[in-house]
Amino acid sequence: RVVGHFGAPFVAALLPRGAVVAIAGGRTIRELVQLLPEDKERHLTVVQAMGSIASTIGPEDALETGRILARRSGGRFEAFNAPAFVPDRKTRDAFLALAQIRSVREQLAQANVAVVGVGTLTNSVFAARGALRSREVEELAACGAVGEICGRFYDKHGRECSSCWRDRVLSVDLEQVRRIPQVIGVVAGGDRSAALAAAIRGHLLNALVIDENAARFLSTAIRN
Repeated sequence: RVVGHFGAPFVAALLPRGAVVAIAGGRTIRELVQLLPEDKERHLTVVQAMGSIASTIGPEDALETGRILARRSGGRFEAFNAPAFVPDRKTRDAFLALAQIRSVREQLAQANVAVVGVGTLTNSVFAARGALRSREVEELAACGAVGEICGRFYDKHGRECSSCWRDRVLSVDLEQVRRIPQVIGVVAGGDRSAALAAAIRGHLLNALVIDENAARFLSTAIRN
């Protein structure tokens, strides 16, 4: 709540009128979005950056944070109507071939701003929802995964890890993220310092909204 309270005016200043905004979910993002100044003349196009993790949608999911941001800005919301992950690559490719999914991905490719969370193998929305099985966590660890953005796990250099998980995710990909002019990471807590440092090295983030504890740990991680 503290990060959301003090971060909201900063993020609002980075959302130009008429912008296309890719948005992820997360507890801290939810708090921040709810506290953004209401401006019905901003007319943002808000695009869900990743499919839904479960059939039960919680208030911290991107589907809800995106709707709130669109409503508060007098804009519109584009939902990524697909699961966040599927059993195999063939199923993923079938979803990607759908006209509705192609349209959302085209919107993501035009994003001016992204608001994302940063997770780890053990502390992410996937871990919280039990979406990652122990075997998959072990495989990602063996690939060198240290962080996660929109369901994409990356190594200490910010490069997406090559694993079977990569072929199952339906979300904005990391190369698309790098092309977005303004990518804002919203994070609370010091346990994600390695993930944050790797995302910065890999040019996945160029702005941060974090608490003092996270900043202290991140400073140490970058020096090391």
